[in-house]
Amino acid sequence: MNYMRKKALKNILILLLLFALLLPGGCGKEPVEETADTEYFEFEAVTEIQPGRPNVYVVLKVLTSQYWQDIVRGITDAGNDCGANVYVGATIGEGDWEIQQSLMEEAVYRGADAIILAPGSSSRLTPYAKEVRKKGIPVILVDTILNDTDSFDTCYMTDNLQAGELAAEEMILLLKESGLSENESASIAIQITSVSSQTVIDRLAGFNQYWSANAPKSWVVLDDVGLNNGDSELAKQNCIDVLETYPDIKGVFGCNNSSTVGFANGLMETGRTDVVLIGFDYADETAKLVASPQWCAATVVQSQYNMGYDGLMTAIQIIKGEAAAYKFIDTGTLVIDENSYLTYEQSLAGE
Repeated sequence: MNYMRKKALKNILILLLLFALLLPGGCGKEPVEETADTEYFEFEAVTEIQPGRPNVYVVLKVLTSQYWQDIVRGITDAGNDCGANVYVGATIGEGDWEIQQSLMEEAVYRGADAIILAPGSSSRLTPYAKEVRKKGIPVILVDTILNDTDSFDTCYMTDNLQAGELAAEEMILLLKESGLSENESASIAIQITSVSSQTVIDRLAGFNQYWSANAPKSWVVLDDVGLNNGDSELAKQNCIDVLETYPDIKGVFGCNNSSTVGFANGLMETGRTDVVLIGFDYADETAKLVASPQWCAATVVQSQYNMGYDGLMTAIQIIKGEAAAYKFIDTGTLVIDENSYLTYEQSLAGE
């Protein structure tokens, strides 16, 4: 699906926002002012559109990585299976919550029967999501949770605290397998996509909690955490910078897909085969390092296709008047390393 990338649709968006604000119990306090540099992916249909079918609008963080495309694929398949009109839009940067709010307001204006949201900010979007639900429009979360359980109907995502612990456990294991002595000084660098995502917060908490309890005291996690807002090129430069600044780096942890891709590209560009990579998701760049005998790498993969598929099916269920069975559904994780990547790739090919 070729999504259209819109720039500076100031007048249209402002009209939509003002309309939403004039609705009873208006969903926003102030219209979000757009600038000439604002970019986003406008809503585009991913299923056949037919009159009389439920209309589900999907607001994602980004669309430009395999991870998010897998979520869209799940949503699309579910929409086709259950006969729904499904529209997908997204921001360009993972932390652009204001644009996500604008897209949600547009979805309300267009008559959404349900909204599927992957929030770029777990706190900032909570009040607006609550207002959307007060209008009788279900809100189903994928990938990331909101801070108030009254702001959504159900959430399909990874148990990110546990996933962070899993990443730290794998990092310690691979560092030991690489020959690093427990008495040797070593630094671990971390990179994240956003400071306002509960997904990131939980993964960091899980990683640091497990690390503090199990890693040798001479192996230190740096306080200098890189931030990339979902930009893999910036993430690559962050990697190169941290390798230059801290010569004793022995491991890097990418807290999400773009961070992991940035670390992978940075390590390949600098030829630092002595640095262990632990990340999230299974982009081509990450897969290349995991499969190569030159590198020591592993990644935590999620069930993002299921997040999308099950999220859409639950949206239709709620539209029909049935309550969601659970408030939170853990879709599971799996560590992929040099011993398991072939089996995992075969499973992907068989989907």
